[in-house]
Amino acid sequence: ALGVEDSVVVHITQWHEVTLVNDWLQSGKHEFNAVILDSLTELQKVCKREVTQAGMQLQDWGTLYDTMDPVLRQIRDLTKHKTNPVWQVVITCLEHEKDGKIQPDIQGSMSRALAGQIDTIAYLRKAVTSDGTAAREMVVDAGAQLVAGDRTKVLRRSFHGVIPVVIDDDTDTLQWNLSQLLQFMNEQP
Repeated sequence: ALGVEDSVVVHITQWHEVTLVNDWLQSGKHEFNAVILDSLTELQKVCKREVTQAGMQLQDWGTLYDTMDPVLRQIRDLTKHKTNPVWQVVITCLEHEKDGKIQPDIQGSMSRALAGQIDTIAYLRKAVTSDGTAAREMVVDAGAQLVAGDRTKVLRRSFHGVIPVVIDDDTDTLQWNLSQLLQFMNEQP
């Protein structure tokens, strides 16, 4: 089983650190099976500080998008890398409510482009199992009050739109059958 010792965590404080990590991943000289960006909301804040320290003006939003978009697309496409593809790229994001819907907490044109750039937009929500135990679910089907989607249709078909997640009471960590999830994702054309 993979554990903490099999992962590398990079704490990003400046946008150039994101580009350095991306350049390294693009080189293919790594042994990772997955890449996780946690969270896109925070990465956008870091990039905004690089674009301007004086508060965002209209032209700055275009610069922000033009700075972030190619890097995010390259990271997303690591699953198709020519020499060393990863199994999965996961990008998390905070959420907020707008017009009565819960959606990714991303500002500017990036918020409109996100659904086209990422295969799955999902949300983690509280749930209760049949025996009354507290649990979590990852929801990939959009509802009347939720912006979500699974462009691949794999998760929606395999898990009927809701993926059960277990809370480990001892460590307060969330666990799901990631190997099963990756197997479903990688079996699809």
